[in-house]
Amino acid sequence: MSKYKRPRTHYAVLALNIVVVVGLLVAGSGLMWAGQRLGARQVVTLDRNENATPVDGANIEPSDEWNLTEGDLEAKNFLLTGSDNGSCVDPDSPYAGAFGDRNSFGERSDTIMIIRVSPKDNQAAFLSFPRDLWVKIAGSTRSNRINTAFERKNPNRLVDTIYENFGITVDHYVNVDFCAFKEIVDAVGGVSVPFSYETRDKKTGLYVPSASCFTFTGDHALAYVRSRSGYSYFDPAKNEWIKDGTSDLGRISRQQDFIRRAMQRALDKGSSSPRVANELLNAALKNVITDDALSPITMLQLAQSMRNINTNKIPTYTIEALGQMIGDQAVLVPKIQNETMRQVLALFQGKAGFAATGVSYDEPTSSESITAMQTIIATVAVANRAISSAPPTTIPVVAPEQNTLGIVPPNDPNCR
Repeated sequence: MSKYKRPRTHYAVLALNIVVVVGLLVAGSGLMWAGQRLGARQVVTLDRNENATPVDGANIEPSDEWNLTEGDLEAKNFLLTGSDNGSCVDPDSPYAGAFGDRNSFGERSDTIMIIRVSPKDNQAAFLSFPRDLWVKIAGSTRSNRINTAFERKNPNRLVDTIYENFGITVDHYVNVDFCAFKEIVDAVGGVSVPFSYETRDKKTGLYVPSASCFTFTGDHALAYVRSRSGYSYFDPAKNEWIKDGTSDLGRISRQQDFIRRAMQRALDKGSSSPRVANELLNAALKNVITDDALSPITMLQLAQSMRNINTNKIPTYTIEALGQMIGDQAVLVPKIQNETMRQVLALFQGKAGFAATGVSYDEPTSSESITAMQTIIATVAVANRAISSAPPTTIPVVAPEQNTLGIVPPNDPNCR
């Protein structure tokens, strides 16, 4: 594992709450207002290199053993990244260590994730890329850590790097910063996480005093999701503190868990409180960047599908890798030639679909909201059919399972 001790920016990538919030607004009477608000968001342009080709082994051919079903052709990949915003740092906060001194470093994103969303099937999946993945950097002849390809307002090199190394195309881009993270967590009244033991990280200021369902607010939540090499819990049987030796991989597992809990919290709180929904949307619009092709109507359609997902059922994956020294650098070399990663990559490449729904449906709030959303979905569906002349395709379905790495919260459905 990497021995870096440089301060880094780490986040649970809560940008997906944009679509969750919009879904809540759509369910009520603020449809037109929400569309107007979304039109004011920060945008960038995706311009992927059409001549780029994936490296050998990145393109996945479906296995004869995978089941077949009607294809997941409308699924889209969202690239979610994080970036700094020093205006949100309070140097007197007990969690100031969670932010670190970033003045001497260029832009780096230590949270890089693809969220695959299938509006037709009301399903989603997360795929994380560890910051230290050693990959060929697009547009160059060199290899480096994947996060060196990141640029907040120009994601195209990172988009091409992911495609060339893993065969995964990016349909849309979302970047979230410190301010959005803190405001979203506080807007929903905090995010609750279950703990089996007293837990701490002296580097970031994280401290949970006992086994409990602990509710994190802004700065403390950041201290939790940023915790890496210093994350430890107290084992009363051994009477000692036990560290999480998985470093960045364990942190990724906790971040993925936090995202799902934050999404559920937004749905729980925002659906009953217009004030909460408004605060969430404000946080997203002020401090989140999206690509210009992610139109308000597309976000509204996506939000409606995400609104019906059981967040506990969203599968999470991480690119598998082995620690290796390259020169004087401790890095992670991707290992994707195994059956689990073949299925994971096939899912995110669109060559396989979701095998199980994992969906729980809520009762709609009103006939008006149903009619409005049906109109939106029908409009987008007609547009999609007009754009694509490809015939219906049958593709395999997969349900890959991957071991969770590091120390993660126990399964406690009552802690939410």
